[in-house]
Amino acid sequence: MEPVAQIFGHVINFLFNIVYSVGTVNSLGIAIVLMTIIFRFLVLPLNLKSQKSMIKMRELKPELDKIKAKYGNSKDPEIVKKFQQEQSALLAKHGANPLTGCLPILIQLPLFIGLNMVMRQAAVYIASLRNLYENLAGELLKIPELIGTAAEPGVIWNLAEGKISGLSPIVPPDWTKNLQSFGNWLAERGVNPENMGVEQTLRELAAFDKDVIILGLPEHLARVINRFTPADWEMVYSEIPAQFLSEINFAVENLAQIQTFLGISVVEPSGWAFPGILIPIFTGISMFISSWLMQQRTFDPNADERTVLTQKMMLFVMPFMMAFFTVQMVAAVGVFWTTGQIFQIIQDIILLKKSGTPIRLPFAKQKIEVVEISDKKKKK
Repeated sequence: MEPVAQIFGHVINFLFNIVYSVGTVNSLGIAIVLMTIIFRFLVLPLNLKSQKSMIKMRELKPELDKIKAKYGNSKDPEIVKKFQQEQSALLAKHGANPLTGCLPILIQLPLFIGLNMVMRQAAVYIASLRNLYENLAGELLKIPELIGTAAEPGVIWNLAEGKISGLSPIVPPDWTKNLQSFGNWLAERGVNPENMGVEQTLRELAAFDKDVIILGLPEHLARVINRFTPADWEMVYSEIPAQFLSEINFAVENLAQIQTFLGISVVEPSGWAFPGILIPIFTGISMFISSWLMQQRTFDPNADERTVLTQKMMLFVMPFMMAFFTVQMVAAVGVFWTTGQIFQIIQDIILLKKSGTPIRLPFAKQKIEVVEISDKKKKK
């Protein structure tokens, strides 16, 4: 999924710069909303084709049922082949395809995962955010005891150990003497480690292993602190001397405003607590309404009980599952999904009205018109 994440990163970086130039508050969340709307307009032709095909499938159902009744449930290969050919010919004649309804969902799934990857490390993909985090990291490095050493780790060192996954262990400067391979690498390049200061040692080590995170480098430390939660920052604040506290606190608050949308951090998992839980709730509600409108396009008043039961399960279970998944993902994913579903709801209502399809309550039965015959007509 890394290629998808890279594409997402470039798009969000571009949109974020535009929004950020206008105002900092909620800028990352607004950039995600803009990206979602642009994406929806790009896939609109495909989406409309899918919706029209589903409406056409509903209109053709009586004809499809006749073809099915004509051939019955025979398992004879020749009869099955004729049935499939006649059914395909009918669908092709009217431009209907039952598989087109799956395409919009299939397209969104990799985007769903890619966005989650990007937002979990937004400072890696978004240049402006990265610069802000590196500036903050530079301020933190002015207080050496926050990081400490391998023998006496500081608060940032302790917090960092649980924030990095999929990378080599974090190597502080005082461990370099134990890296024999690192020493050999320096010797091959004609560099004498005894003549290197701390700054050069850090640079050489970063060049030696790109997957190592070195807390002594601002660009590396930025990749760690961008994952700090408010609770983590409270622990850091408790160790910062008073003369540095106000400036660092201002930088952290500024970053929080950028990464917060409607009071919710979009780079952290939504979770079960308020206000983050609102994102999964809105995700579930918007998907329920969108699914309900989608069923209007395939409404069949003569559907059997088994089909109706399956539709009910899809209508209620899928939004619940999506809301549950959103709880565990960064809130940005919920913002992306909810915005997309709102766009879809508006689009569905317009299309249903244009096609003359009545919007019923979920699973409402079709009204049957009863025409009374007068006595005079009966006598005739």
